[in-house]
Amino acid sequence: MMPTPIRWLIWSVVVGVIILTITTGGLWAWRAQVLDAPGPHSEDVMFIVEAGNGHATLRYRLKSAGVIHQTYHYDAARIMAGDQFVPKAGEYLLPAASSLNEVMDILHSGRSYQRRITIIEGLRSSEVVAQIMAMDHLSGTIDKIPDEGSLLPETYFFTHNTKRSALIARMQDVMAITIAEAWASRADDLPYKRMQDAVIMASIIEKESSIASERLMVASVLVNRLKKGMRLQSDPTVVYDTNPAIDMSRVITKADLKRKTPWNTYVIKGLPKTPIANPGRESILAALNPADSDYLYFVSDGKGGSRFAKTLDAHNRNVRLFRQFQRAAKK
Repeated sequence: MMPTPIRWLIWSVVVGVIILTITTGGLWAWRAQVLDAPGPHSEDVMFIVEAGNGHATLRYRLKSAGVIHQTYHYDAARIMAGDQFVPKAGEYLLPAASSLNEVMDILHSGRSYQRRITIIEGLRSSEVVAQIMAMDHLSGTIDKIPDEGSLLPETYFFTHNTKRSALIARMQDVMAITIAEAWASRADDLPYKRMQDAVIMASIIEKESSIASERLMVASVLVNRLKKGMRLQSDPTVVYDTNPAIDMSRVITKADLKRKTPWNTYVIKGLPKTPIANPGRESILAALNPADSDYLYFVSDGKGGSRFAKTLDAHNRNVRLFRQFQRAAKK
């Protein structure tokens, strides 16, 4: 193997020859043949620049990733660029066949690739944390399960190595702003003493209605019952548990209906102790601006929607229809 000093001498000569060629009239040829020529990669490449990566590391990794033709092309180009090329830590999408010049522009820009995570409406905070902990390209851990109802479900964008705790904090900030704005434009005569009451109601609406168009009517039923001092008797509150191992989708039994918990609205009067899920924007708006109705009851129609009623007799008829539908569906 050639001694290191000799290798560096040869390397310096090669780079020197390239630079000399460029400075003596070969600039356009250099640009066409090296800087602007299509890269060797036929597919998009995700490339990560870690904090502290030097040029020696980057040229080797770019060559290994199949993004540049030769490592000395990188050295000559970055020497030419000077302060116009300072790679920034981050994750970058290098489009297929992007030239060395394009690659350098991308790494210099600092515009990291935007990844996303979508939190669906109605998850418990423990379920949101589990989803975030399972995501790649995030760093750190989450020491404490956030308060129920404090995270706004939606799509969030993040960059490589974002802290998981920072993502949780952003979700909480967005929820706080959303609630404050909705509270400011709430309807009159609502049975809420504080904003948190609206979040609790929104979480019940979220779990009760899978159809966006029905949420305002579901909200009106729950608000009407609350105003009259009637128990909400909401099934999702019966199975709620802060233990993430508890399956909240299980079939409710008669014993469940009698189970004394701070959330079971078949047992307690008024709202549960806390939200039972993280509600989305539509459920929050429904809780604060419910439809104007006299309905006091609703039950599933078995087809994804609900039947609403003003009296117990009408409600019982709707319940019988639902049970008939269930029996027919089993045949």
